[in-house]
Amino acid sequence: MQKKLLSCLLTAVLAGSMLAGCGSSSGNTSSTADSVPAENKTEAVSEEGGAQEQSDPADNTAINATGTVYDLGGLKLPICDPGSVTLTYMGNDTWCAGVSYNDGTAVQKEIENRTGIHIEWDTYSSDVETVLQTRLASMEGLPDMVEIPPFDSNVGVDTYSSNGVLIPLNDLIEEYAPNIKALFEKYPALEAMCTSSDGNIYALAGWWGDINDYVPDYLYIRQDWLDNLGLEMPKTVDELYDVLAAFKEQDANGNGNPNDEIPMATKNGIKQLYYLMTGFGYDTNSLWYTDDSGKVHYAAVEDQYKEMLAFLNKCYSEGLISDDLDGTLLTQNITEDKVGIVCHDPADNMASSDDLARTSNPDCDYEFMPVIQADENGTARMTKRGLTWHYYGVTSACENPEAAVQWIDYVYASQDGLMLYNYGIEGMSYEYDESGEIRFTDLITNNETYTSAFSALRSIGAWPTYFINDSGEAFMKIFEGTKVETACKEAYGNMENPFPEMLGTAEESEVYTSIWPDLSTYLDEMFTAFVIGTESLDNFDKYVETANSMGMQDIIDIKSAQYQRYQEIVGQ
Repeated sequence: MQKKLLSCLLTAVLAGSMLAGCGSSSGNTSSTADSVPAENKTEAVSEEGGAQEQSDPADNTAINATGTVYDLGGLKLPICDPGSVTLTYMGNDTWCAGVSYNDGTAVQKEIENRTGIHIEWDTYSSDVETVLQTRLASMEGLPDMVEIPPFDSNVGVDTYSSNGVLIPLNDLIEEYAPNIKALFEKYPALEAMCTSSDGNIYALAGWWGDINDYVPDYLYIRQDWLDNLGLEMPKTVDELYDVLAAFKEQDANGNGNPNDEIPMATKNGIKQLYYLMTGFGYDTNSLWYTDDSGKVHYAAVEDQYKEMLAFLNKCYSEGLISDDLDGTLLTQNITEDKVGIVCHDPADNMASSDDLARTSNPDCDYEFMPVIQADENGTARMTKRGLTWHYYGVTSACENPEAAVQWIDYVYASQDGLMLYNYGIEGMSYEYDESGEIRFTDLITNNETYTSAFSALRSIGAWPTYFINDSGEAFMKIFEGTKVETACKEAYGNMENPFPEMLGTAEESEVYTSIWPDLSTYLDEMFTAFVIGTESLDNFDKYVETANSMGMQDIIDIKSAQYQRYQEIVGQ
């Protein structure tokens, strides 16, 4: 990977206005979008008085920074006199065991050093939605910034903007957030999915639009099992069946017991097997999709979906699919060298699955699978993961929303903030080699406590859960030289965009929340029943009728209206 590693991060835009009372003597810190060679860096004074490298040209003496300061896109640092502004944030805690934002991490401290703003963190690792919903419903003790529940949908944005918890951010972004404006210009889809039906932006979506260009989420298979049995990688649904049967019957793991293999399992429950719908005439593996005329469909209530259910029922009845219906035993079964194919898992999890299985079989080799086709002439493609993940807003309790939006602009959208977000701190988690390439330090690559690079980065506060904006090229740097990188390169440019999740109108949200929770539960339960055989597929038409009676068409109508708004905003 060459010096364009950073080119996907934000470039400079016009300078934004400074917050009154939070002045700074520093100028705009800028660098090229590429890595900054050592000979082009200048020095700034750190808190301890030591020299720290800074990118040239800029006067950054007012910024207390450790390592290089990258392009700020017009935002000026520090945002305020250090420690003069305190903001509160409430949401999910870090995904790293034993580490909490509430206790502070190295990256959080570095963000405070650079911005001057102190954040009081109120984050939770369990029952997060319940805690957040209770606090927001009471309207008491509101934080300044908040991760918006419920997390499995975006209806909370309408709920909490309608009752006055969330404030509109449009004017604040226009005046104080040059990097967010640039991000919206680069990704019109993001702006579309942050825009409510009244035209206001009340929340910013966690953005996966960049990383999901790189990271496929599909199936991976034990290549060593294929080799043991002299089998080729399956490409069609018939070939998949033959491989599953061979895994079941021919002692694929080679331990002398022909009855302990689990040919196929899922990470998040048996309902995720819909990913195989590409083998039954669908162009992608997305339940929500549009046809060539732009009409919105939901696959699970269509006749051709029944064909896939019949195939899965056959496989399940023959013991080719795990009977661990919710996926809770997947890690244990992988560790015991039993699982041939894992369905619905991002490519990076191949590496961790290898590590698990190699405790029992050092020759384990999971490889990413091609998209299963109906026949050898199939052209179906996998769908990218969702473009957004969770929403974040500023509440009406915030007394300094200007400072809050500038802080968000920094951590969410500035190149400098995203370097801290994705790579951590120069000298601690990464360094530059002689050619100017980023190299992770032993803290990340040889950490005895946090053995995966992701966990090691999260242990210092990188790859956070707040104001998500994951970098695909940073992800690729983590897995440079591995089969994960190979799988991602093969998938890059060969995946379909997911169905956009737009914010609803007040009426849409009311209808959606009154119908979809019960309906989606029914659809999931019936999927499982059809697959495991507790419900006959002779009753498929009745199932569709029941779904329609529960409001399926109303949900399709809502999705259709939202899709039309999306098309209008992104200009398609």
